[in-house]
Amino acid sequence: ITSEIFLRKDDETGKYLVDVISDKAGSKGTGKWTSQDAMELPVSIPTIDAAVAMRTISAYKDERVAAAELYQPKTKELKGKKDADIKKIKDALYFSMIISYAQGLSMLHKASSELNMDIPLADVVKIWRGGCIIRSSLLETFYKAFKKDKTLSNILLNKNIARIVKKTEKNARNVIKMALQSKIPVTGLASAIGYFD
Repeated sequence: ITSEIFLRKDDETGKYLVDVISDKAGSKGTGKWTSQDAMELPVSIPTIDAAVAMRTISAYKDERVAAAELYQPKTKELKGKKDADIKKIKDALYFSMIISYAQGLSMLHKASSELNMDIPLADVVKIWRGGCIIRSSLLETFYKAFKKDKTLSNILLNKNIARIVKKTEKNARNVIKMALQSKIPVTGLASAIGYFD
């Protein structure tokens, strides 16, 4: 879906649609509440925190425009083999998704324990898989992990998840390196690696 959006042209301007859409995100507060609650529990969710922070900074459009004028940032073109780089980026996204889920699910596990809620995480991921905004085929793997071990505190401690993470970790690190050298911000991905390490 994302690739189709990147290739779509705006009917009015003829420019790529992604270049016409404002890079300023709103917020209803759920991310902020999640970060605040995680600190209260306490549980570490740095990738979710980074996403909230980047959403917040996007709202400071005037400051970002002024900073761009002052610093004149130049994004460097990525040079490499397109198909190989696409594979690396896909793996990096998959890696960071697993880490993000791990953080959120570990937060639910901790909240369940601390607040005596007895949250059945297998059922939670089953509901998400069925139609929530965060649905993903990956949730089936999580469902099996929680069905096998109802006390699993972090999905990264499951052998099947560990196998996937090990396969994608190297490319996640390579994408961070490529992005940083090209001045492309990858705060979420970098925080996912930090959490994993």
